[in-house]
Amino acid sequence: MPEGSEVLRLVKIMKKCIITISRNYGAGAGEVGRRLSADLNIPFYDKEILHLASQSSGISPEVLEETDERPGGKMLYRIIKSLHPPINDTDSNDPFIRDEKAFRYESAIIQKLAEEHSCIIVGRCADYLLKDRSDAVRIFIHASQEFRLQRMSCLLQLSNQEVLKILKKTDRVRQAYYNYFTGNEWHNALNYDLTIDTEVLGIEKSVQLIKDYLTLRGFLE
Repeated sequence: MPEGSEVLRLVKIMKKCIITISRNYGAGAGEVGRRLSADLNIPFYDKEILHLASQSSGISPEVLEETDERPGGKMLYRIIKSLHPPINDTDSNDPFIRDEKAFRYESAIIQKLAEEHSCIIVGRCADYLLKDRSDAVRIFIHASQEFRLQRMSCLLQLSNQEVLKILKKTDRVRQAYYNYFTGNEWHNALNYDLTIDTEVLGIEKSVQLIKDYLTLRGFLE
C-alpha cells in the first residue's frame, strides 16, 4: 500500500451522498469509482445494477447485458411503431419494448439505491435520473483519445488498431444511449457538477479531487 493511503481513507460521510459517474471509455472511471468506494466505505454499482434489475424484472442477465447502455431502437422504427396500435408491453420479443423495459427497470433500481444509502453509480443515465436530488453529485470523467488508447492497449493486451475500434464504438453507443433516453448531450458540461481529466491528474489525484469537492459541498467532514 503506498505511503499515505491509510491517511487518505480517514474520511467520514456527514450526510447521505449519491455520486454518479459518467465517463469516456478507457478514462479510468471504474478505477476511480472503486478507489473512492473503498475510501468512503460506500457501495459501488456498475454491472451490479444489471443483476439487481434482473432479479426485479425477471429479464435474464444476458438480455440486460446485451441492451446495457445501448439506445433502444432506431428513431425511424420508433416513428413507424407509433403509427400502429401499441404493442403489448409484455412482448419481450420486440427489441424496442425489450430495451425500453430494461431501461425502466434499471432506472427504478437506481432510484431505489439513491433512496436507501450513500453509493457510487456508474453510467446508465444516473446523473439525469437523479438530477433533482440535493444529495446527488454528478461527475464526468474523461481523457484524450490518445491517452485512453494507450491505457487500454496495455490493459487489454491488444493492438492500438483493435482498441481504437472498441473505444470509438463504445463512446458512440454510450452517447447515443444517453441522448436517446435523456434528450440531453452526453458531453455537455452543464449536465455535471464536476468534470475530471484523468490524463492530467491521474487516478489517485482524481479520487482526491472528488473527496475535496465533497468536503466543500458538506458531504464529508
